[in-house]
Amino acid sequence: MTNIASILEVALTADQRERLRAVARVGAEFNLRCWLVGGGVRDALLGLPLVDLDIAAVGATREFADAVAEALGGAVESESQFNTFRLGAGGERIDIAMARRETYARPGALPSVSPGVMADDLARRDFSINAMAAAISEDTFGELLDPFEGERDLRRGVVRALRPMSFVDDATRILRAARYAKRLGFAMEARTEMMMARDATHLSGISGARVRGELERVFGEERPAEILEALRDCGALRAIHPALDLSDEAIAAIGRVAQDYEDKALLLQSALAYWTPIAQHAALAARLNMSAAWARVAADVERMKGEMETLAGASANLSEIHARVAGLYDAAVASYAAYVDDRAVAAMLDRYQRAMAGLRPALTGDDLLELGMEQGPAVGELLEELLRRRLDGELGTRAEELEYARRRIGEMGGGFGCG
Repeated sequence: MTNIASILEVALTADQRERLRAVARVGAEFNLRCWLVGGGVRDALLGLPLVDLDIAAVGATREFADAVAEALGGAVESESQFNTFRLGAGGERIDIAMARRETYARPGALPSVSPGVMADDLARRDFSINAMAAAISEDTFGELLDPFEGERDLRRGVVRALRPMSFVDDATRILRAARYAKRLGFAMEARTEMMMARDATHLSGISGARVRGELERVFGEERPAEILEALRDCGALRAIHPALDLSDEAIAAIGRVAQDYEDKALLLQSALAYWTPIAQHAALAARLNMSAAWARVAADVERMKGEMETLAGASANLSEIHARVAGLYDAAVASYAAYVDDRAVAAMLDRYQRAMAGLRPALTGDDLLELGMEQGPAVGELLEELLRRRLDGELGTRAEELEYARRRIGEMGGGFGCG
């Protein structure tokens, strides 16, 4: 049996090594052999840092997970119906799972789970490169369990599905296949590529929340445009919803904009709001179980498309822009600015957003009441006027605002509700 102890020693941080030792010690107390599984083994073999630690053990229970959490000075943060436990310890996520076998009653259904051995646990996984386990027990540390030749596929640089029905059982694996291939710079194994196109239609049966979660992960990758292109070409995007059959222009723009978006869920939402037909927004929102806020963002993006077409490009005053976009979601303004192909309009909106950052009048409503205004909508109207004047650089100090407010109240006392 291959041993990768030396590789793990290099890949793991000092804290991670100590945590694995602690898991192994608790495992010995429970008479359980523990394994590092999945992406951690894959990344170690590729010389990449391990982001999270995924542990599997035959017969793992909540009692075992609690004991591990106590040994690590952390806590069990969540538990699934599949005897999978998420621990938080020292700012790092650790997942502990019972080794299990899975069966699927129908395509897209959640699996039926029963306890299994490690061979069962690896056989239920998605791709050969994720179906490896490395022992972490003291006496066997680093022994590699690789029944599906995942190490060979890593050397070949290919993503290969484990079973002919893999994407039928769980079609979200199609999205993961594209993610792994583009993230790692791997090719898709020919049979796996054929299966993706053949079985993409099964994505229509996956719940909206699950599909949206997978799409958010796509947008969280460094090369989302390449992943989206692969998913479009195999029919996966259209299978999720016809509105997602994105154009080359849309995909290229998403790739460009992705570099500036830290919030990847928002990146997905903004892309869908801008690049999908408004007539399909309601159906798309329902399909992906989007929030009511997204529907508002999408509507505001569409409104901006009409508003900005009539604006005089980069020469428009900031107060003019403000009059068009005030009351719209910031996310809608940012989305439109990011994707609009008229760079003068984009620059104008960027100038506006920078000017608006933290900007507000120096005077408050109370100040205006002290100047003689009556309580009512007119107070907000004058504050809005002060803001517009500040945007255009006509007012810069509190003293200037006071002078302007006194004059306006005097000029339009009736209009502003003053006695």
